[in-house]
Amino acid sequence: MGENKCICQDLQQLLEEQKKLSFEEFRFISEDIGYDTIPFILSTGKCQFEAWGWTNNGDFFTTNVFRLEAIDVRRCCATISLLEPVDIDGYPVDICDNVFSLRTTSNCIIVDLSCFSSLQPLSPRLVNRLLPIVDPK
Repeated sequence: MGENKCICQDLQQLLEEQKKLSFEEFRFISEDIGYDTIPFILSTGKCQFEAWGWTNNGDFFTTNVFRLEAIDVRRCCATISLLEPVDIDGYPVDICDNVFSLRTTSNCIIVDLSCFSSLQPLSPRLVNRLLPIVDPK
């Protein structure tokens, strides 16, 4: 249980840092400057956790990258939202492929953190990164 409790504590700290990055607790700083998500991957030790959902366009996708929405430390469970990995052209890709951006979605799930043994945070700059505009020749 000690290792699993560690994941719970790590995610609690991730949520605190995520709030600081978004400037939620500042009165005079615009939250447009900050990032509101620290994306992360959860693993069981044998494999990465994967979930499926629906894109904002209604298409099916699978992902192993999430945003922490809330955490219940006492029960060691978390509400996470699914992030959709896309390439430089905006098409869904596997996280092992060339991910250019992670799109936020409205898909949320609750997970029991005692099932996981490791957490891998990713760069907040990946979330909702604007795709490049390519002018036709």
